[in-house]
Amino acid sequence: MKTSLKIKISILLAAIAIISACSSSEKAATNKNVAGIYLPGLNLIDPDFIIFHKNDTLTQLHFRLNSENILYTKKREDTTFSANLLINYELINTADEALVDSASIYFTDYGGNQQKKFLNGLINLPTKQNKTYDLIVTVNDINRDHYIRKRLVINRADNYNAQNYLLLDSNNNVVFNNHFRNNEKVVIEKNSNNATKNILLKFYGNEFPIAKPPFSIEGEEETEPLVFKPKLSKEIEFDTLNRILYSVEDKGLYHFQASENGNSGTTIFNFQEHFPKVKSPENMIDPMRYISTKKEFDALSNAENKKAAVDKFWLEIAGSTDRARTLISEYYNRVESANNYFTSYLEGWKTDRGLIYIIYGSPNVVYKNKNYENWIYGEENNMMSISFVFQKITNPVSDNDYTLSRSPIFKNSWFRAVDSWRSGRIY
Repeated sequence: MKTSLKIKISILLAAIAIISACSSSEKAATNKNVAGIYLPGLNLIDPDFIIFHKNDTLTQLHFRLNSENILYTKKREDTTFSANLLINYELINTADEALVDSASIYFTDYGGNQQKKFLNGLINLPTKQNKTYDLIVTVNDINRDHYIRKRLVINRADNYNAQNYLLLDSNNNVVFNNHFRNNEKVVIEKNSNNATKNILLKFYGNEFPIAKPPFSIEGEEETEPLVFKPKLSKEIEFDTLNRILYSVEDKGLYHFQASENGNSGTTIFNFQEHFPKVKSPENMIDPMRYISTKKEFDALSNAENKKAAVDKFWLEIAGSTDRARTLISEYYNRVESANNYFTSYLEGWKTDRGLIYIIYGSPNVVYKNKNYENWIYGEENNMMSISFVFQKITNPVSDNDYTLSRSPIFKNSWFRAVDSWRSGRIY
């Protein structure tokens, strides 16, 4: 974005009772179809959140809203456009489901619908060590009469997990995504009550395999186990402000952990150039593995002129230039959306959810629980529909890692979808 706007929000000025519509439960969230979260452009409000435990009693919720997703209007007698937003939150103790804190924050931003900027804010939350909380946040675009509700987990049971570190850019702005490019600098701030003077950096390459087809069951084919071995390991000392400054140089995964004996910490990534976008022929080839034969993929990978090879592949399956453009646009829009939605320790398009999303498209129904996601293509309770279940995986370097429950029953559906792409038809 070209500009950024920081909004200072005082909870004291807005600490009013939260409206009943903001209350939520895990059961209610589970039974609600939230397919819109994976439909680009449908969620008019799509806030980003960062949780940071500043010290033993204070947790900060940093949030960011894209002005392009907010409606700016003006009254007939006014000359200035404005956006009006209401943020409600409830902080709930997970152990006894007791309400710890709640508030409503109303704010106005002046501008226009053509502006490109971020609205950044900060909410301070009272928390205690060794406890976990559910944070239910509702963001309401009043002008558009549209809201989105998100459930966030505040984990204070682990004093060294990612929520105890805050990522900042070289200008001390909060970073809302953890992927960087070559030669970019990142500042890592730790919880001020963390007594450790050093942090251990482990660097891993990013040569991770792509997802297997949904019918592929482990044991059917011999595969080498994934070895998570660092290419570099070194200690870095915090300064007097509880910060370190690090320059990202190589592509891969950078995991900063409190000690050699524990994996808890924070992680940053350096994926391909322009990530999450796909702009070069070299970066277009790898995602084509899902719809190409091994022979075709090897030819693409080894081609001297990769752009010509990519164009030739799509033109041959499409049958015409116009149709090829349509296929390319849809396929790589899905790849980029997968990168935005599903990136974990590897690029989103490589993940199990990315695999299904790219080939099948956006699911018609999504049920999201804290431990799994259920995607349904077609009408619910229809025998002809297909359902995929993704189980959440505990991963020290990512909170967005899910694995597909694979089954041979998906084989016919998978080949039907791939054949559709290879016949020049979007599935």
